[in-house]
Amino acid sequence: MCDECNHRAEINPLRAFDCKNPQCAEIMEGAPRITDHLCDDCREHYETVKRYLTASGLSFVEDTRLVRGLDYYTRTVFEVQVDNGMGSQNAIGGGGRYDKLAKEVGGRDVPGLGFALGYERCVLALEAAGVEFPNASTLDLFVACVDDSVRERAFSLVQECRDAGIATEMDHQQRSLKSQFKLADKLHAAQVAILGPDEVAQGCVKLRNMETHEEQMVAFDELIKVLCQ
Repeated sequence: MCDECNHRAEINPLRAFDCKNPQCAEIMEGAPRITDHLCDDCREHYETVKRYLTASGLSFVEDTRLVRGLDYYTRTVFEVQVDNGMGSQNAIGGGGRYDKLAKEVGGRDVPGLGFALGYERCVLALEAAGVEFPNASTLDLFVACVDDSVRERAFSLVQECRDAGIATEMDHQQRSLKSQFKLADKLHAAQVAILGPDEVAQGCVKLRNMETHEEQMVAFDELIKVLCQ
């Protein structure tokens, strides 16, 4: 191993996967895969992340040798790439989770997640894809969860609406239903889709107009059509 990798081994041995030295790269080809040595909690967390990615319709590739250039990451790290002819410059961003960083710098012991995007690369990728930015608008829809059992379905529903050009949000802090409505009102949501176990079983949401307070049951496959009327 090169001198830099030997030094890194004392701090973060995973950084050796990022070494550009051909000899180090050859050695690391035979290194154990980190996914084969996860504890039960980390494995459950990792599988949950993958389920949410699948639920949102995002394709992903598992890379057991992916590392970031900073040593404070814990659990999952990621890199965002585009496939539009940008060649080796197709990585437009990356980041990961850092559960211990806030405490290490003197703050509260709270988990964190962050990422960085390359502005110029994002612009190039959007131009290559022919994307036009929509005008800023108020929130079209807020998806409210009755309980945690429907969060994955709510998450995928949010993604489906966003893909259709509908400005959509949901709660990510496990607030009560009442608090979710307060958040929807604060965000000036035009409508709220209420989703609970009964609605999931019936394949529908209860859609409430936040101005008139009128409610109607709308099937999942009809929701986008109703919102676009």
